[in-house]
Amino acid sequence: MKPKPQQAPSRHNEDDDYRERHSKDFSPRTSSGPTGPKTTIPRGWRQVAGTHAIVELIRTRPKTVQSLLVQNNWKTSADLRDIVDMANKNKIKVEEKPDTALAQFCHSHQGAVAFSNESLEFNYEDLGDQEHGLVVALDGVEDPHNLGAILRTSWLMGVDGIIIPDDRAVGLTATAHKVACGGAEHVPLYRNNQFQQSFDTLKKAGFWVYGLDHKATKTIYDIKFPEKVIIVLGAEDKGLRTTTEKLCDELICIPQLAADASYNVSVSAAMAIAETKRQWSTKK
Repeated sequence: MKPKPQQAPSRHNEDDDYRERHSKDFSPRTSSGPTGPKTTIPRGWRQVAGTHAIVELIRTRPKTVQSLLVQNNWKTSADLRDIVDMANKNKIKVEEKPDTALAQFCHSHQGAVAFSNESLEFNYEDLGDQEHGLVVALDGVEDPHNLGAILRTSWLMGVDGIIIPDDRAVGLTATAHKVACGGAEHVPLYRNNQFQQSFDTLKKAGFWVYGLDHKATKTIYDIKFPEKVIIVLGAEDKGLRTTTEKLCDELICIPQLAADASYNVSVSAAMAIAETKRQWSTKK
């Protein structure tokens, strides 16, 4: 006997079932501590601050948003009213909190913090069949503002993914999300302390690895970038590690007048990505 077909649930039930499967408690927990109330969230949840970032999160993957915190006077802000309206339309739980509660996640939160139980994961092995490919690897970037700026540029310039270490490197903090202004919803990340495996796999797929080093003799304008590129940038204060330099096919720099200075890492990333894209566009 054939199994009896089940009736498809309504849209409302699909949303409710999704939330039940992916989280036991949609709300951040508040506990008392020596310095006052402290809010904690389940491990693996993303903390997304900033109005632009939250709008993009709700717009692109509303079912993953487990909770939204807004400051007590949110009705005085047009941006926050729009966000709360979006949340209500998507059946997202909204809680009013004092500014101090939101500041635990991001001091410049702009009046709201959202929590998502899903992150974009970069599967670099999927790039093998693409005609063009552009990957950014960050070798120990620790400032969330820099990561956020690189995510924003990568989104707007069509970067396929970003590779970052697990240790001694910033992750997707609330501040990084805020600075990225929605870029974190479009550019996937892969975290692993060893670049060699991912680089070797991508090299076999036709990628060339270029490390940014201000002491290099060739500039980004001297190089004819191939169709598949990995751009590697080092930490804010130390640059590329020696072990990472050895994985690069070539070290390149961005022209500058002061030999002892260097560009901010997010600026370097933007310039190198833009030049790669510019060269590709002239080949069409």
